[in-house]
Amino acid sequence: MRAGRPPSSAGPGDPTPLSGSGFRSSLRQWIFGEHDYAWILYHHSMRPLHLPIRLVFAANTFLFGVCSALLLMSPYGPSGTVAVTWVLIVMVAQLAVIAFILRVRIPVGAHRARYYFVGFAIFGDVGLASVLVLYNPLAGAFGCALFVLNSALCTYFISSRWLLAHMGFAAVIIVYTVWRLQESRSLDTYATVAGGLVMIAAVCAVPIAAHVAWTLLSIDARQSLRDPLTGLHNRRGIDASLEPLWRAARAGGTAIGAVVIDVDKFKRINDTYGHDVGDLVLQQMSARMVGLAGPTAVVGRTGGEEFTIVLTGTVADVVDRVTSLPDRLRDAIDSAPVTVSVGAAVIESPRDHRVDIAIRHALRAADARMYDAKRSGGGRAFLSSI
Repeated sequence: MRAGRPPSSAGPGDPTPLSGSGFRSSLRQWIFGEHDYAWILYHHSMRPLHLPIRLVFAANTFLFGVCSALLLMSPYGPSGTVAVTWVLIVMVAQLAVIAFILRVRIPVGAHRARYYFVGFAIFGDVGLASVLVLYNPLAGAFGCALFVLNSALCTYFISSRWLLAHMGFAAVIIVYTVWRLQESRSLDTYATVAGGLVMIAAVCAVPIAAHVAWTLLSIDARQSLRDPLTGLHNRRGIDASLEPLWRAARAGGTAIGAVVIDVDKFKRINDTYGHDVGDLVLQQMSARMVGLAGPTAVVGRTGGEEFTIVLTGTVADVVDRVTSLPDRLRDAIDSAPVTVSVGAAVIESPRDHRVDIAIRHALRAADARMYDAKRSGGGRAFLSSI
């Protein structure tokens, strides 16, 4: 019997696996793969950078506003009441966006993060384009350089499809401003065309190469946090995923359950039915655990036949789900007769402690209770509160 496909363990930072290798498959993955907007928020090495990221967004918007203000005082800037009024409206909107960025944290969750990043990109592109067309042709052409700043931010924070949309929009505006510059005869044709080509290369070509590299590297990084057999988190993946869960439990006033699960006499399964069946048991069990734990839980494989679940809920809910695990997991396995020993420690009121220390302490207690269950014959769950 062949081992089945590893289950998909839902959670922030899930990678979309690469299909094949080579340029064509990489390009296909880049264009059609699902972009993970939450990765930049959940990745443990990026968390201290959330405030600097917001400051960069605010500084980018502030620079746009400063350039608009300077051109209002320049003969190359907008002329006429309607044009000047529109630029002033855009500047007020930029000040409002800066205040929003500085006061509101980047939202947690893939969908909300997508709205945040994509909304910022659209605002930057449309706002910039709407004032560039009001400037003198020479000032408008120079102002297209600001699209480079938007391209740099889009490279790291939006999907490939939105990046392509940004670049297409920017290219249209650049071509239009180059045409206006040519019609004005401010520069000779050769200089005008050369400047336009350089601008399009800076706004479009370089960001594509950087975005492809960033996307593929981030996929590799996310896959390094996963167990290849089951698709669950490995130890590093568990550690990287605990902080959002802890923060949500504290905010909601819910309990946290740290659970350790070990398959009883797993060596006997391998010896009796073969390693393919043993792998299938682990995969079926993993899929069942993901379903039982819920979408917000962190589920991982931490050893050969040992698993860890960290979940949230009311104390009664956590206790009920943990105590039912032995029976529900046993009933979910149809490839071999299996029982599991479960140990759990319930943190009834998560407080302002270091997440890694608190969870590590809870998992040690859960591990001890799991061995108590195993010594009692297996196929049961023991709990404690801390």
